[in-house]
Amino acid sequence: MTRVAAYLRVSSEDQKERKTIENQLEFATKYCDLHQLEIVDWYKDDGVTGTLPIEEREEGLRLLNDAKQGKFDSILIYKLDRLGRSARVILNAVHELESYNVKIRSMNEPFDTGDPNGRFLLTILAGVADLERETIIDRMWHGANNAARKGKWLGGIVPYGYRKNEDGFLEINEDPLPNLPMSEADVIRLIYNLIANQGYSTVKIADYLNDLNIPPSYIKDNRQIKKGKRKENTSGIWRPNRIRNMIINTTYKGIHQYGKRTKKDREIIEREVPAIISEEIWEKSQQVLKDNQIEAMRNTKRKYLLKSLIKCGTCGLTYIGTAYNSNSTKDSRKLKGYYVCGGKISYRGPLNGKCTSKNVPQLWIEDMVWNDCVNFINNPGDAIHELSSNMDERKNEKNTLETELFLLKNSIHAKENETQSILDLYRKKIISHTDVEKQLQNITLEKESLERQIRELEEIIKSEDTLLNQFDTVHDLLNELKSKLTSDPPYEIKREIVKALVREIIVNTVVDENGRSKYMVSVTYSFARGVVRTDKGSLQQPALFQQESHN
Repeated sequence: MTRVAAYLRVSSEDQKERKTIENQLEFATKYCDLHQLEIVDWYKDDGVTGTLPIEEREEGLRLLNDAKQGKFDSILIYKLDRLGRSARVILNAVHELESYNVKIRSMNEPFDTGDPNGRFLLTILAGVADLERETIIDRMWHGANNAARKGKWLGGIVPYGYRKNEDGFLEINEDPLPNLPMSEADVIRLIYNLIANQGYSTVKIADYLNDLNIPPSYIKDNRQIKKGKRKENTSGIWRPNRIRNMIINTTYKGIHQYGKRTKKDREIIEREVPAIISEEIWEKSQQVLKDNQIEAMRNTKRKYLLKSLIKCGTCGLTYIGTAYNSNSTKDSRKLKGYYVCGGKISYRGPLNGKCTSKNVPQLWIEDMVWNDCVNFINNPGDAIHELSSNMDERKNEKNTLETELFLLKNSIHAKENETQSILDLYRKKIISHTDVEKQLQNITLEKESLERQIRELEEIIKSEDTLLNQFDTVHDLLNELKSKLTSDPPYEIKREIVKALVREIIVNTVVDENGRSKYMVSVTYSFARGVVRTDKGSLQQPALFQQESHN
């Protein structure tokens, strides 16, 4: 008698069709009695989709672990689709199990991986399943493209200023907003008028709309956004980035590009929709937007050595560099550089431009940090051991980031499995063609969000490729740093050294007994655990790194 394990699986979609684990259990019991097979154990994945790899299912993972330990010789399955819903998932599961000398046998199909003919037939059946899946996808996209060419709006959030009529076409929304004498379309016309004819910036437009108490789309439609595992209400204000996205949207001049947001190689269908503003106003707005950006870049004349390294202890955002007119009566037009919390700028941070953190003088903090770095490079002393340990930590952190990147890419892969689940529902006629299109549009948007996170994480990993990760020993690193130090090294060299030796800088704003606010700067170097200073001087740390600060 052969030692046999029985693997049973039903998905939630199967359960809707009254297919249960008990049905498979009863059939398998009778099958084993008929063929005189010993059941070693039952493995039941109840309500689990077959698009998941077998190792990502609870009972599937237990099955693999027991197979590895040699607890059985063969596995019985009700049908091939119980192992998986795509050729890749099925064949990977078969390969994994056969590596443990375990054979797979179907109780309803004429194959058994115990012989070459059975393995050949299994491969064919898996390929047929994939062919059916791809055929459904192809037919579905052709149907969606035909509907798109006719001008129908297929899934996704309808742009502000429009609504979808009963026939599925976009139409201009001229209905008055609650408690306001203007419609969504009027708001769009106002935005384009402010930038095209009055030269407003996106920040100024956002201020204007917020002052008028015009509800943005999330407030108007009572929508929520996902934060972590929960959905929460938004702050309900217009933001410059949202304004910019609306200004560059060709839909408002009467042209919508269907399929533009997908990453797949597919046809982009350009179709006409009702225009809210003229093409002339739209083109003029693009030019003003471009001119405003060029002007902003021209005004950026200062280089900030510690950009992206300073964090606010009050709201958690990054300090950015800016300049203000000098308070000196001798030369009131001279600009003085400061690092300012991004949370004090409108439309940024949890406090929406109301962070109470104190500004930090640029020259003071840059000189302080740079002098500490130079002192260490020239006289490392016992701190060299700290740097050596920190080099290992930074490399481990990079490995952690790369692991996180791997998980994000796996999440993209999971979205493909979700697509298969939607197609299964469509094939069983549980959902309609329109439902399929909407769900696939949502999956596409979620994939775009994951891809955006992947790009951001890749940038972080790239930024971690500092000097600390380029050398195997701390002595090699120090020799390289010394070779870069000259009497007056250029900004790029100083920036490279600072990024290698500074872990983070935290600015906490405190209020003393007289009610006066002061900044307390905490610097974490790669060669020392922490340097704390206030606007009156050094509080702690060895004499090597002490330096008096000023107001």
